[in-house]
Amino acid sequence: MRADRLILSWRLQASELSKDCAAPEQLRVELDRMEVDMEGELEPPGRVAEFWPPVLRVLHLQLPDPPSLEEATAALRLAALGARLAEGGPLTITVRPASVSFHPPEDPWARGVRLSSGPVSQLALRFPEGSRMPLLEITGPPGSLSASVEALAAYLSGMQASEVSALEGSFSTPSGGNQVTLAALGYPQIQMSGSGPMEARIFFAQADLGGPTRGIHLRLAGRVSPIPPGGQAQLLVLLNGGLIYGEPLAGGPFDRWMALPDGLLRRDNTLTLRIVYTPPGGECRVGVHPLTVFIEGASYFQFQRGTHLPSGFERLPQGLLPAFTVGLDPMNLETMEAAAQLIAVLQRTTRTALAPQVRSWEEALTTPGPLLLIALDPEKVLPLRPPLDPRPFRVIDVEGRERFRMEISQSFAVLQTFTDGEREILLLTRRGGRPDLRGLGQALDPALGWYGLSGDVWIWPDGALPIAMRLRGGGLQVAPLPPSPTIEWPRIRFWVAGAALIAVVVFLIWIYPRLVRLGPPGTPQP
Repeated sequence: MRADRLILSWRLQASELSKDCAAPEQLRVELDRMEVDMEGELEPPGRVAEFWPPVLRVLHLQLPDPPSLEEATAALRLAALGARLAEGGPLTITVRPASVSFHPPEDPWARGVRLSSGPVSQLALRFPEGSRMPLLEITGPPGSLSASVEALAAYLSGMQASEVSALEGSFSTPSGGNQVTLAALGYPQIQMSGSGPMEARIFFAQADLGGPTRGIHLRLAGRVSPIPPGGQAQLLVLLNGGLIYGEPLAGGPFDRWMALPDGLLRRDNTLTLRIVYTPPGGECRVGVHPLTVFIEGASYFQFQRGTHLPSGFERLPQGLLPAFTVGLDPMNLETMEAAAQLIAVLQRTTRTALAPQVRSWEEALTTPGPLLLIALDPEKVLPLRPPLDPRPFRVIDVEGRERFRMEISQSFAVLQTFTDGEREILLLTRRGGRPDLRGLGQALDPALGWYGLSGDVWIWPDGALPIAMRLRGGGLQVAPLPPSPTIEWPRIRFWVAGAALIAVVVFLIWIYPRLVRLGPPGTPQP
């Protein structure tokens, strides 16, 4: 037991009477409704080093309204940090104005942070009056606020990295280039031991390798305990269920190179190391003729940059690495909270830190590299030619049958991803005053998050369940609804109102002198 967490492990062991060598592969155990009851009194953190809990579930951010570009950047990087501290679970994020007093809840898994510009760089805990839980205040002059957040993230990352380190292997990993070790992915050493078939699984996302990847090769090194006379063992390596390598094993060390076909590579991948071991005489009872296999954490992936995946949600978050630009229009707390929730959902899929940089809308559109854009006025994104024009539309298939329709009377939000040249763009827009973008995290399914998205377009109608689809390459086509005064009215209503106001002013200017010359009733006219 560590000072800040209790680690529980479950081990499934076959009966000692079992002699079927294939039996372990057929066993399945599901644990559900697991709860941990805790007693005692909540002890608030007293130092900045003790501020973050072992697992974060709720993050409250306080910002000036509207925030500056640097304050917005620092807030979004804090959202990414919070998602990493959630350790794969859902994270609830709220953004509140700094001008309103806020008392952090007495929740061991929740924290509050206040960001603001100031003359001096400072990270300090402040207890609001009447509150038992502190706020972490991060202040700094222009140019240093984001640096303070990055220093905090680097400190926490260093603490986590010190807990997982690779044991010294039989070789050293080459420095430089595109290489990532198994230890860096959270597997410092893999050990398999048993008297029959065994396997270990390595889960990794393309984003864990630092960005879009192709041409991956794996250098796999380890050692095998002596195989008893009459026994035989074989190593099989599978990528996402497809066999990519196999060879008989002999006792002693081994060091192998193998290629991972691009055709089997996905955004989220499972590499299975399977040992097919048959003891002498097929005797697979537990403890009889055991075999042990070690895989060194210094084993590594070597790869090239690039992608073969079609445009869509599958290309993110790796397409946003190593850094991306964020543009918000308008820059307010609603769009900030939506951006924070979206970044937290993306960060949940990878251990690699996302690095958003908020810029003004005009600058964001012209900045090279990946983009995350949120706009409440759908007209502003039309020059980008997104797959779905966020105006009233219907979706039809190749046979002309209507599959989906959004009427002019309906308000809806659209999340879509596409490419503009070589850069990835993730775009969130809304038509009408609803739905509230602050509810994006709940609409995206808190349990699955980004894993629940498919295709390249996600439509969120107000008051209805969201729907995802693939428009580009999916056999579907978007057709705008036929022009009508009701459809065009939302676009031209401001122009009509302005023209009417000008007409009224001109009429008053024209009629006023005539009314003055006429005078009151009964007055002699000149």
